Amino acid sequence: MDNDISFAEAMLRRGAGLLDAEADTPGGDPFAVLARLLAAAAATDAPLVVLSEGGSHPALFDEANRRAGEPLTARLAGLAATRQGERATMYEFDGTGPLTGNRIVAALLRPEERPDLLHVYIAVGRLRGGEAQITVPPALLRFDAAALGQTLGLLGDAVARSPNAATAALAHAAAILPMEGHEQGGMPAALLDLYWHALTLASVRAAGGAGASVRAAGSAAGGLAGMIPEGNA
Repeated sequence: MDNDISFAEAMLRRGAGLLDAEADTPGGDPFAVLARLLAAAAATDAPLVVLSEGGSHPALFDEANRRAGEPLTARLAGLAATRQGERATMYEFDGTGPLTGNRIVAALLRPEERPDLLHVYIAVGRLRGGEAQITVPPALLRFDAAALGQTLGLLGDAVARSPNAATAALAHAAAILPMEGHEQGGMPAALLDLYWHALTLASVRAAGGAGASVRAAGSAAGGLAGMIPEGNA
């Protein structure tokens, strides 16, 4: 049964169950908070776009993985150009390194009518008996791409030469906030990397990608931003 649905779908099913019950999300369960939030976004601001690694758009994930290997100084311009037209988008992919064996869902929600302002949630877990189970409690990263772009403009060439300047610019545009029931005791590096990877996926999708494989996957006019997702919730 675990192969019949995705981790993202199992999350949405749990959230939909909480909505149907018309009950408050259980306190102390940040995953339930996130699942309910995503289900509400799908119900009120549909469609909620779901894109999965191994699906019909491998170029998106291939290009994001390539960019993830670049130095931060080289990735900042792409992150500053991150935009999202939909109210909510979910990316699902396999964990690597210390997270191997887990499935990752990166959910990007626009809290306002600004395509350059995003709330990023990461859920790390597995499917068990058709139920989504998390192994790392989610937190919220608030990312302001416009603020990052303004900072890059002020710093100029210093960002390209200095990793410290690049890190400072990114810190100015982003803030990680604990969710209800989640004790913030420091963010593991592997989890922090997932937040930047989620934003890289969004920037690649919005720009159509820089690689030839990405350009081939997108339309001439819209790039990957206009591609058909695997599913809408």
